[in-house]
Amino acid sequence: MTFFVPDFHVLGVGYNALNKSREDLHQIYHELGFQPLLDSFLTLQDSAKLRNASPNGDQLDHFAETILQAIQEKCHAGDFLFLDFPFSIKFAGFSKVVSYAASLGVKIIFFLHDLDGVRFQNPLLNWVDSSCLDLAYCLISATDEMDDCLINSLKVSPAVRRVHYEYWDYLTPDVVNERQNALLCFAGNLAKSTFIRQIPQELVDQGVNLYGKGMREDYRGRFCGQYDPLTLVARLDGRFGLVWDGKSAFTCSGNFGRYLRINTSHKFGLYLATGKPVLCWRESALAKIVLEHGVGLAVSSLREILPTLSRLPLSAYQEMRQNVLEMRKKVISGDHLKSVILDSMK
Repeated sequence: MTFFVPDFHVLGVGYNALNKSREDLHQIYHELGFQPLLDSFLTLQDSAKLRNASPNGDQLDHFAETILQAIQEKCHAGDFLFLDFPFSIKFAGFSKVVSYAASLGVKIIFFLHDLDGVRFQNPLLNWVDSSCLDLAYCLISATDEMDDCLINSLKVSPAVRRVHYEYWDYLTPDVVNERQNALLCFAGNLAKSTFIRQIPQELVDQGVNLYGKGMREDYRGRFCGQYDPLTLVARLDGRFGLVWDGKSAFTCSGNFGRYLRINTSHKFGLYLATGKPVLCWRESALAKIVLEHGVGLAVSSLREILPTLSRLPLSAYQEMRQNVLEMRKKVISGDHLKSVILDSMK
């Protein structure tokens, strides 16, 4: 048997990847015939509120105990158990759940959303995470670069099997977005994307549309609102989708920017779902994927975008867009991640 533990639905975070990525993953598990270990999932307030005084502490404690009981009743040696890593809100019983399942001979497969210890330069968190990840049958990680961090920073045993998902699917109805009035569109958590205040004026003049929660007065570009994930696919307006993060428009800096060296943004799946080629940081892990599949361009600085595009023939853009539309078929159906997940069980 193959089981998965449903992650939480988190309120108060706006429309971002936190809920969409997990809900899509759970839908894919259902379509593959996997069984949810619990019949329902918890709805909680956002993690920032929970860090100081958790109004949902009792719920989280009960959740851990319920999982342990479900493992005892349903799981047997040789069964597979899929877990998000980390859960959208950390809870104290997570490591206990993992160690108990492993003690029964259950094959644990972690789908790695993030390595927060690496992202926030926290060696203690790396050590805590490693104690769980070492018990896995397989880790579904983003990239080779993330694997290097698992082994060198978290000291996860190289004996733990690893497969790569490379990029996220984005489940949505098959409706191609034809909006191209602006040059760039950027969607996500605007509050942490402080590079937006440095976007070069020449790009703003060509059109930079911003979507999401956390718009600030000194940001440069046109704020177009925030939308639920399915509405957003139809609303995004731009010739290219931008994947960028951190404090600077001239390189990806700070914890969030540097993290792009090992992880691939959920935005990539969103842009492919809308049929838009992607512009990304040349030093990001995503750049290799973008260039290999011919679905966009990589630049070192946002200042390079217009000079790069001035040398791009219209036929080259049309070819990129055609490549996006081909790749999009697997992204909106979940077929890409289905094949990765099945590979992790071999």
